[in-house]
Amino acid sequence: MKLLLITFFLVLPLFAYEGHSKWIGVFKKEPGVHYPDQKVEATLFWEAFRKIIRNNWKAGYDITALKYGNGKWVGVFSKKSGFTDERFESAGRWKHFRPIIIENWKAGYNIVDLEYALGKWVGIFARGTGYTGQSYNTKKNWYEMESVIKARWKQGMKLTDVEQGELKWVCVFSKGSGLGRQSFSSRGYFSKIAAKIESMWQEGYMVTGMEYGIGKWVVVFSEKPKGLHQKISFRDSIDKFIDMFEARRKAGYFLTTLSYGF
Repeated sequence: MKLLLITFFLVLPLFAYEGHSKWIGVFKKEPGVHYPDQKVEATLFWEAFRKIIRNNWKAGYDITALKYGNGKWVGVFSKKSGFTDERFESAGRWKHFRPIIIENWKAGYNIVDLEYALGKWVGIFARGTGYTGQSYNTKKNWYEMESVIKARWKQGMKLTDVEQGELKWVCVFSKGSGLGRQSFSSRGYFSKIAAKIESMWQEGYMVTGMEYGIGKWVVVFSEKPKGLHQKISFRDSIDKFIDMFEARRKAGYFLTTLSYGF
């Protein structure tokens, strides 16, 4: 009964946000763990954002998450990510972006994050991710992707990124991710996916991916290490989100997943 009441009061405020845009961050905290420096930066135009990425590289930061929403390009930049080199690539159509992925794999770069916005695919690629192999699959409908994910799990791969664009879902699978057993869930409303996240936390899982597309929230869960604590926070503007991020960072939390949706 106590758990039901906690879940009710967690989800109740979320109904006021249904249908409204929201920036969502998934944060983690572990006792005795000191996380590296991290910051969030945003700008209107892609060309300006490219400069932000390069300036952060010069300052010793890697881009660990990328998102576009409500007219803004937003990046999460972290020090000591473990990456030995990083690059970003873009193309207007998926058929033109696929060869870019293959070229990067051949050069030893793996996908860190994919984003589709304003008719453009953008990929963040890095060496030193720890991945020993990657693959991807695309499907028009999410329900078609579910059997693909389960087949990939049987091949020893883990789901490390989900993106929706050009009326298709793209899933990236990786070997050597260090992730344990996985699960996934999809819901049409944020309040319902928030309730599912709460129940999965109780079952010993953590959120390792979140994407919104075509009116659907998709969340990827992975086994949660002992002692790790997660928190989800959201705001209706990127400025408010960055303020909240700073408060979480000062409280000892590290931003692992950035998402945007309705």
